[in-house]
Amino acid sequence: MEGGRPTRLTPDDTAVAGGRLRNAGLRATRPRQTVLALLDGWAGHHAVDDLSAALVDLGHRFPRQSVYNVLDDLVRVGLALPADTGPGRALYERAGDWHHHFVCLDCGAVMDVPCAIGDKPCLDAAVPGAEIDEAQVIFRGRCADCADRGPADA
Repeated sequence: MEGGRPTRLTPDDTAVAGGRLRNAGLRATRPRQTVLALLDGWAGHHAVDDLSAALVDLGHRFPRQSVYNVLDDLVRVGLALPADTGPGRALYERAGDWHHHFVCLDCGAVMDVPCAIGDKPCLDAAVPGAEIDEAQVIFRGRCADCADRGPADA
């Protein structure tokens, strides 16, 4: 696979995905293997429609709802993460280190921002008696490319 959108999924890609699914306690169904292999080979943050279109381009036609269901399963067992970028379409990414996101207000680019601590919840919250599982921070502004183009339009 290349740095951008994958141009193919090999049997090795789906076999590796199948092993990861089984290790996480999920059955290695064809849709799960294919979606996980796609996420593993395609860096970044992707909407379900983008993932579905990529799957079609790769010769895999799954109903959109199946892609949602697979992503829910992958998130539940920690193989994928929802990329919290605020209102708008839901984005997903392959699982890795816990992090936050920066969203460019001009071009919409989404970038990972490392946590100060690196583990969930990453921030301390003074909420008496509460058990905090995670903290989602969304940074907003202009990315370097947009900032290089000059001041934002008023």
